[in-house]
Amino acid sequence: MQLYLNETSPFSRVVVATALLSHCSPLTFIWVDPWSSPINLKSVNPFCLIPTLELGNGVALTESLCICQYLIATYQPQALRQVDSAQANEIKQLGAAKTLMDIAFRTAVLARYTESDNALIQRGQAGMMEALKQLNKEIGDEGINTHLTPNLATLYFHAALEYVQFRHGALFNEVDNEHVVDFLRCSPFASVLSLINTTCLAKKPDYASLLSGFIR
Repeated sequence: MQLYLNETSPFSRVVVATALLSHCSPLTFIWVDPWSSPINLKSVNPFCLIPTLELGNGVALTESLCICQYLIATYQPQALRQVDSAQANEIKQLGAAKTLMDIAFRTAVLARYTESDNALIQRGQAGMMEALKQLNKEIGDEGINTHLTPNLATLYFHAALEYVQFRHGALFNEVDNEHVVDFLRCSPFASVLSLINTTCLAKKPDYASLLSGFIR
C-alpha cells in the first residue's frame, strides 16, 4: 500500500496514527505537495487531495475518515475501535471533531490566499472559538473519562485540537481551555500523536521506521 500525504495536513496525520495503531504493513509513504497537482497524486486521485491510500490492487481510497475506517476494519486494532453508529453520543463526537478539523484547516488555507477580514475566515474563527468553549464545558460538566473512549471520534478530536493549537494558537489560548488541555494530556492517543508531531513529520520519515519505533 502507498499513502500519499504531506507534512502538515491534520487529515494525513490522523491516517498515519490509525495506520500505526493498526500495525498495518507493508505501507509506503509518498510525500507530495498537493497544491502543485503532482502527476503521481493526480493519477490516483483526480482531485489531488491528501491523504489518498492506494491499495496493492490499485484501488485508491480517499477521505481520511473512510481510510481510517477501512484500516480499522481490515486490521482490527486493539488500541483503536470504530465509532458505534448506534450510539448517538459517539456519532455526535465524531461529527464535531471532523467538523472542527475541516474548519480549522479551511480557515488556515483561506488566510494564506485572501485578506484577513474575509467573512469566511471570521466565520471559521468564531465557530472554532465556540466549539472550544462548548467542548471545555462538556468535559468539565461530564467528566474527562466520558471523552477518553479509545475510538475514532477521540482520535479525531485529539488531532483536530492539536491542529487548532498549531495553526490558530492565539485563538486556542483566548478561550477557557483548562479541561481541553486535560483531555489532550490524558488522551489514549497522546503517545502515538506525540510520536508523529509536526517536527517529526517535517522530516518526512518513512513508515517502517515510525512503526518500528512505535511498537518497540
